[in-house]
Amino acid sequence: MGQTTDHAWSEFWAQQGPHGSTGCLPARWQSVFATLERTWRAFGSRLPQGARVLDLATGDARVLHWIGTGRPDAVLTGIDLAPQLPQPPPGVDLRRATAMEDLPFADASFDAIVSQFGIEYGDTPQVAQEIARVASEDAAVGTVIHRGDGAILSHNIARAEQIRWVVDEISLMAKTKAALNDEPPPWPDATVMVAEIVEQGRTKHGDQSAAWEIPEAVRRSLLMGAQAGDTATGIATLLDRIEAQARNELARIASLEAACATADARDGFLGAFAAAGLAVSETEELSDAAGRVFAEMIALKRA
Repeated sequence: MGQTTDHAWSEFWAQQGPHGSTGCLPARWQSVFATLERTWRAFGSRLPQGARVLDLATGDARVLHWIGTGRPDAVLTGIDLAPQLPQPPPGVDLRRATAMEDLPFADASFDAIVSQFGIEYGDTPQVAQEIARVASEDAAVGTVIHRGDGAILSHNIARAEQIRWVVDEISLMAKTKAALNDEPPPWPDATVMVAEIVEQGRTKHGDQSAAWEIPEAVRRSLLMGAQAGDTATGIATLLDRIEAQARNELARIASLEAACATADARDGFLGAFAAAGLAVSETEELSDAAGRVFAEMIALKRA
């Protein structure tokens, strides 16, 4: 991942609570998380007693949480490139600012290596070599990867279009700042203008879209700022923060698109594991309750 993408993901994880983020999906897609939890619990149930488990790009360590809940005997370690991460679940040894491509572990240190939406974001050949190096002889390797034809990418591409409509096409932040400078607090005309854009976003993209929620956040900022006696400068600073968060999300979505392209190029993706001596033993499409395929589970073992 590039520096912009790294920063975007670091900012994302810095704002999340313990294994409570929804990542690239809205919280209402609970069946996705239920499917993932079942998948990882099943994976964990097949591990040997006292298995040493390493999770690559662990994020909020939810995969380790799911595995550990069913297998309290497992020894759990997670690594992630982000320097700031949520507090991990109890019993998880978390290594921040650690690259998948350069693992700080001895050879044959783990009985299982797992990753959920992680490996495809890195340098796959180098990650595969590191997995093979730190895996014990009979280690199980399991990775859930994105798919270009999956529901996660389609949802996020639509969301990127909504964000660009707000921050680029209609330039909401610039318009709001200009309106704030044209009148004194409590900025009634500016508030009405933003409220009209809220309704435009709702009509154009729906009331659970970024095209609605970002303008709504701006509208509420104006109302609360007026009540608190904030200045136009203070509100402008808050608007800059909202726009920065929106652009960080665009960077994360761009990295998601690139990750899907990496995973979809199966000859190269799986070929990297084969070159490291790891063969595919099982694959499974993962679907939500509506039957939408959103990812694929790939299990590997030494060839």
